[in-house]
Formats: sequence, structure tokens, C-alpha cells
Amino acid sequence: MHWRSRRGAFCRMKRSLTLTSVLAVFLMLFLCGVSGAGAGSDLPGFLEGNYGLIGKKPGSDDTYSGSARIRINGDKLEVLRCVGSSRFEAEGSIIPVTSDRISHVKVRWSDGKDQYEALYAIHGDADNYARLSGPYVRMDDQTSFGWELLYVDPNGGPVCR
Repeated sequence: MHWRSRRGAFCRMKRSLTLTSVLAVFLMLFLCGVSGAGAGSDLPGFLEGNYGLIGKKPGSDDTYSGSARIRINGDKLEVLRCVGSSRFEAEGSIIPVTSDRISHVKVRWSDGKDQYEALYAIHGDADNYARLSGPYVRMDDQTSFGWELLYVDPNGGPVCR
């Protein structure tokens, strides 16, 4: 075989591989977009549900447990928190944080005396249930923070009503 015909075959093969690679990349981007993984379009649906809740109060070593419920209402999240015999209605939203614009959940609530704000990182557990964790502060004293973990209990766990 002459060197020119080999070179032509090599160029055709290279073009074919390049075209296949480009098509594969576009297919992957399309599939991520459809599933919501790229733009986070299904993130509210991933977060909606009933959660167990454990936490530590700001500025103390007191811990507590309870439950929470997250529902979607338009572009907001309705959050109901039940700790002990107390029930708190809260409003949340999904916001981008850091220069990478990583989605977090910001929630504000009042216990009748103080206003609080939490910023939860969004995780998935081994069974692909949502798990939220992060600090929260009392709005009139942001020098100390508490910490909370919200986790889905697939066995039904406590339900906040």
C-alpha cells in the first residue's frame, strides 16, 4: 500500500473518531439535562419528603431531635419543623453558594421569640435519599451557630404534621 493511501485512511479514521467523540459528549449532556442532573431541575423533587432531624442549639451543648417535612410550593420550599412539642413553619429556597454555584437550601423560621436562619448542604445517602446538613444561627446573635442534620428515614420514621 502506498504511503498516501495509508495517510488518507488514517485521516478518515481520525475524523470518524472525532465525530464519534463529539456525538458522545452531546449525548451525555442531553441525558444529564433530561434527568435534571445538569441544571438541578429535579432538585426540589429530590428534597420533598419527611425527615428525621437532629441538632445542636447555637451557643450551647444542648442537643435535640425531631422531624421535618419539606414540600414544594412554586419556587419556594415549605418547611415544617417539629421539635419536642413545638411546631414551627418555615420558608426555604434553593440558592447557589460559593464561586462554583453549588446548590444549598436556605431556611428561615421563628420560634415565637427568636428568628433563625439555616444553610444546609445537600447530600445524597447510600440509598439516594436526600440528606441536608449545615449550620444555623439566631439572627440577633450570629457569633455562635448550631448545627442540624435532616435525613430521610425510609422505614417511615417520625412524621411532622
